[in-house]
Amino acid sequence: MFQHLLLCTHGTPGARTAEDYFYNELWPGLTEARATVLTVVNQDWDVMVGDDWLNSSATRNTFRNHVDQQLAEEIEADWQRIRTTHPRASDCEFKRVFGPVEATIVEVAGRLSCDLVVIGPYQKKQGPGFKARLQNKVLHPLLTVPLLVAPGERHGKNH
Repeated sequence: MFQHLLLCTHGTPGARTAEDYFYNELWPGLTEARATVLTVVNQDWDVMVGDDWLNSSATRNTFRNHVDQQLAEEIEADWQRIRTTHPRASDCEFKRVFGPVEATIVEVAGRLSCDLVVIGPYQKKQGPGFKARLQNKVLHPLLTVPLLVAPGERHGKNH
């Protein structure tokens, strides 16, 4: 059936829902499938350097390097959480890629010949942090492989 699965995650509650579904429900039934875990760092992080008119290019570069290092450490910690929570994650390849979220998911899925992309359910923004959201209307037309949105919690009788 599926040969290579792409799990997209970034540690938010919705992404953790996708991780749990992936490792507990989906992947155990696909014993021959390979899996890659993808964390996309939105391209907008690269331009977030504060008040540019106050900074020299050296200061901006130093700050950008600091942010890159901080992001790398946070992502690695998140990946370690995944490996600890889901022991089979040690069989996965982990990738961190910078770019526009939707186009990057599609590009990585194509480059790796993935035949299923897994993402978490829509979640309302919870707390501080970057406000960018995955845009389904952008992602869906670009995808050439099936997309599985992990089931989220059901609220109310009509859902």
